Amino acid sequence: MDRLIVVSNRQPYEHHRENEQLVCLRTDGGLTSALDPVLRRCGGTWIAWGSGPADRDVVGPDNSVEVPPTSPAYRLRRVWLSPDEVKDGYLGYANQVLWPLCHITLDRITYLKAFWPAYRSQNLHFADAVLEELDREPGQVWIHDFHLALLPALVKMTKPTAPVSVFWHIPWPGPDVWRILPERREVLIGLLASDLLVFQTSSHAEAFLQCAQEFLGAIVHSSRDRVLYDGHETKVSAHPISVDFRMFSEHAHSPAVEQAETVLRQRFGLRAGIRMGLGIDRLDYTKGLLKRLWALDTFFTKFPEYRGKFTFLQIAVPTRSELDAYQRYRDLIRETVAEINQRHVTECAAATNGKNGWTPIELHEGRIGFDELVALYRMADLALVSSVYDGMNLVAKEYVAAQVGETGVLLVSQMAGAAEGLPGAIVINPYQTEEVAEAIKQALEMPSEERRRRMCRMRSYLSAQDVHAWVDRCLNDALVGSPR
Repeated sequence: MDRLIVVSNRQPYEHHRENEQLVCLRTDGGLTSALDPVLRRCGGTWIAWGSGPADRDVVGPDNSVEVPPTSPAYRLRRVWLSPDEVKDGYLGYANQVLWPLCHITLDRITYLKAFWPAYRSQNLHFADAVLEELDREPGQVWIHDFHLALLPALVKMTKPTAPVSVFWHIPWPGPDVWRILPERREVLIGLLASDLLVFQTSSHAEAFLQCAQEFLGAIVHSSRDRVLYDGHETKVSAHPISVDFRMFSEHAHSPAVEQAETVLRQRFGLRAGIRMGLGIDRLDYTKGLLKRLWALDTFFTKFPEYRGKFTFLQIAVPTRSELDAYQRYRDLIRETVAEINQRHVTECAAATNGKNGWTPIELHEGRIGFDELVALYRMADLALVSSVYDGMNLVAKEYVAAQVGETGVLLVSQMAGAAEGLPGAIVINPYQTEEVAEAIKQALEMPSEERRRRMCRMRSYLSAQDVHAWVDRCLNDALVGSPR
């Protein structure tokens, strides 16, 4: 196609005012970090919610702005949502219904009648923007994630021949879970209006096909890669998302990252001889942070020889902090870290006559810059991804891409999609606390030759299966599946 139109709820850049000056900031999240380099390479238009406080101040009459600000490569068109659409559609239906449902954390679902109309209204705003863009210039519409499940059908109602594909970033549950959703049919119908529907893993794609069969009576082809509903055929495939391997790898060699590493070692008290483990996650219950902390507590208890010699740095990026469930989860994480630190610091001080000055778990809440992120990836002896359920988890892949010294070890949850595509990682079950503690010890004591062999294997795989290869596969499938 001549033009790519990417659509997502989250935007790649937000505008703020700091000291009366307009500032453009990159946003957090795997979706935006993966797609931004794609749009920089391919060009086109990205349609997203204008969530920044100064976003309206920089757009033109067409509600768009060229990004990135230092070297513009594509248009960012912003959609404006009302406070009710944000509260009930985005924070409500998307994040308190669809998110916990798809991650099978069913006790965290909160359902209110106001959520669904706001979610539909939110999708209608996006549909208006997409249709205006298609009128302006035809292109391939590529919709992303669970916030916009109704959008394919809304676009196709007006532009039935427009090529529309969807990438679903999070897991898809089976029929026994999907039946909980009151609007299960409406969401399925919205997605099946697309020409192509792509999931992270084949198991997620299969779960979707089962739901389409059970709740709509859709006809699934024997090859399990096509589904027919209401006279329209949708191609269904699985292509795991990836990262810009070359960008991370090259930046890891930069002077800015070397300088950041020196600063970070001083900041977190990582003296010579202290090994470092790393976790980088949004403060979300699906990331398994509490289970990770329990495993670290067990590790220091079972292997006291590592007290004073190993520190785990947890970067926790706030998310959905307006919701009570997330506030309570954040508070619980803080309390648990404090309890673990107090217990093991006391034991370490008793053994060293108080001369160590060591902290078992360093918890940092907030965003970190790209230089600091890559520096942490490069310097960490191990990275721990303990998601209880995750579509992919790009932290695992970013860590591998930035490990240019090939000395680190990746521990990744078997419930994360990344576990299927990173040969050489230690695969863990986050529910088995003692086994995770032993895996941490295994990583720290792994011979250097084995660490290098494992990391080299993962880096070789990831350099070939990077985000650009992922895009090419998805768009090639879209062209094959688009209407003629």
